[in-house]
Amino acid sequence: MAKVKLKFPKNFLWGAASSAYQTEGNNINSDWWVWERSINRLAMLKAQGKNSEEYFSGEACDFYNRYDEDFSLASHLSHNAIRIGIEWARIEPQEGVFDESVFQHYEQILQSAKYHGLQIFLTLHHYTNPLWFAKKGGFLKKENLAYFVDYAHHAVERLGQYVDFWVTVNEPELYATQGFAVGIFPPGIKGILPPFRVVNNLIEAHKQISGFIKIHANKPVSMAFNLLDFQPSGFLGELAVRLVRYIINGYIMVRVIDYCDYIGVNYYFHHHLSIFGVRKRSLHDHERTDRGWGIHPEGLERVLLSLKRFNKPVYILENGLADAKDQKREKYIKDHLYFVHRAIEQGVEVKGYLYWSLTDNFEWEEGFWPRFGLIEIDRSSLLRRKVRFSAIKYAEICRDNSFDYDVV
Repeated sequence: MAKVKLKFPKNFLWGAASSAYQTEGNNINSDWWVWERSINRLAMLKAQGKNSEEYFSGEACDFYNRYDEDFSLASHLSHNAIRIGIEWARIEPQEGVFDESVFQHYEQILQSAKYHGLQIFLTLHHYTNPLWFAKKGGFLKKENLAYFVDYAHHAVERLGQYVDFWVTVNEPELYATQGFAVGIFPPGIKGILPPFRVVNNLIEAHKQISGFIKIHANKPVSMAFNLLDFQPSGFLGELAVRLVRYIINGYIMVRVIDYCDYIGVNYYFHHHLSIFGVRKRSLHDHERTDRGWGIHPEGLERVLLSLKRFNKPVYILENGLADAKDQKREKYIKDHLYFVHRAIEQGVEVKGYLYWSLTDNFEWEEGFWPRFGLIEIDRSSLLRRKVRFSAIKYAEICRDNSFDYDVV
């Protein structure tokens, strides 16, 4: 074992990420809010023996009101960047009705982030929609894209002066799969063709919005791509990997890359594939998170190297784990950063790393039990914030722009 010092490029961005719905709470005009309380959803939770109250977002982390406290903590942890979102359902609660008071509030949130020295990545769409838009068929219908694009135009014009990087859509492939193929996100559709319609419509929306941002805000724009690492296993494994890698990682990217100024990477998953599908036993070879996800930091290097051909800057917009006891998080971060550094040494222009997430939050269909945060949210004590030990160790990396790493 040898100890090496890993130094990152000058002006590297360090921080954490979150989404609006998962942290703000009380978004009653959102399709997710209604979905949480739907008969089918409640019946499913009951059948699983779960307490439905633990799967309602409710006040979430109350970030909508406590944003300055959270930004202050991020600043004290030596972060210089933050990824947050805004909620379309708050901004346009009824079709064509834009709430100026909500814009003013989001303006205050962004001003606070700036006051605390944070560069802002702002996400326009992170899984949730206004209820009125969902009732029209949402992104299943191409004619509905005009509503989303109009909302984006209003947001760019109203808030653009504070934003350093724009993210149009978070994980479009996962949003389409979860909501329109397996049906565990709203609208709960299980089908084959619907997710492709949704993905293609989101591609078109991104193209239109990115052009508007370039003209009216002149700031970098991208999507947040959920990129997986696939490794071949067994008979015809390489063929399976090439096919699945294109569908999951490549289908959207090759269609929007010319409309992206940087590449936003979300990395969590690694799979061993054969022609017969995912090799489940592969999880036995890796440590797991509280959610049962295999930990495989080597895969991040391969994902980053696959992006080198696009010759674009790369920002890691999400990478993290559920770890309630905070026993694995420090090592998880350092291991992934080691492979990020390796990719940089091989010519990938990685310019920032945002851990998911700044605080514990509402983890969609899983409710509140998965704990991803650098900062714990004590739900038994008025949502009191508690900085985890791993957050302090990550803060040292952010402060020094480097860290010592034991290479085996």
